[in-house]
Amino acid sequence: MAAGTEQVLTGQSALITGASRGIGRAVALRLAREGAQVALFARTVSDLEQVAQEVEAAGGRALVVPGDGRKEEDVVRAIQETIDKLGSLDILVINAGVGKYGPLESFSASDYDWIMETNMRSTFLFARHAVPYLKERRRGHLVVVASVAGRKGLPHEAVYCASKHAQVGFAQALDYELRPVGVKVTTIAPGGVNTHFALGTGRTPGDPKLAEMMDAEDVAEAVAFAVTQPEKARIIEVVMRPMSEPL
Repeated sequence: MAAGTEQVLTGQSALITGASRGIGRAVALRLAREGAQVALFARTVSDLEQVAQEVEAAGGRALVVPGDGRKEEDVVRAIQETIDKLGSLDILVINAGVGKYGPLESFSASDYDWIMETNMRSTFLFARHAVPYLKERRRGHLVVVASVAGRKGLPHEAVYCASKHAQVGFAQALDYELRPVGVKVTTIAPGGVNTHFALGTGRTPGDPKLAEMMDAEDVAEAVAFAVTQPEKARIIEVVMRPMSEPL
């Protein structure tokens, strides 16, 4: 944030899932720069603590709330800890996700469950347990980091596309449901992003194509743009593609 620029999110608290690295980490740092307190949710405590140190070194406040987004008890605890320890929950960024690429016959039922539960079950659980609080306050913002794979089918991504289509449809329905009570819902749909995502399950570490993809910070800018809109405006969907995309 440029010197002298107002911190738009001062006094607000954001809970970010998948915050231990990649897009989640970038979102946490970006929202903290806007003045938000950030609650960091993921499974790896050591990685979360590293991100928390980065936030605090930059002058922000971070809360580590480790857990598994597929487990309802972990989700409920994370939301309640955020409210209790940071004073409120104003922004929920549902970002945690996994992927695997390959022909359909290379997928097992366990692969399907892993992808759908991590991507969609966790989205449902976090929204389900945060929405009553947001509705009661008649304000707040729910951001779902989905993918362009949630807008069209892609080869060798059938199960991943299914999970992301589910997220997009879920968010679109919630936009209609929550808008009358003052709660905003935004879907961020990026294309290829150079992170740890799908390394070993479709992407190869060191692949030069990764360097041509967008950076996690690019997606974080889109999230910040969505959640800093004036009160009367909402961003329904942001679709992002890397400049390196073939014509």
